[in-house]
Amino acid sequence: MGERSRVLMAACAGAAIGGIWGWLYMTGNGRRLRDRIEPKLDRFRDELAHVQAAGENAKAAIAEGHQLLTAITSVRKSVSAEQES
Repeated sequence: MGERSRVLMAACAGAAIGGIWGWLYMTGNGRRLRDRIEPKLDRFRDELAHVQAAGENAKAAIAEGHQLLTAITSVRKSVSAEQES
């Protein structure tokens, strides 16, 4: 895709987004649609926050498990070394 095509595509996308944005904020129908969509978007945002928190908790649990496994492996190696001596 040439640079001219990318510029034209970006301009068209910007015009479409701007038109939709203007319709949503400048017309009565757009306002009514926003009033119906916004609560759903708020719930979606809250769900994403819960998923992110769950992911962070899982990441912390994995890190803790890795530390524990490393400690167990270290103790096991030292016990094996003592038994060989």
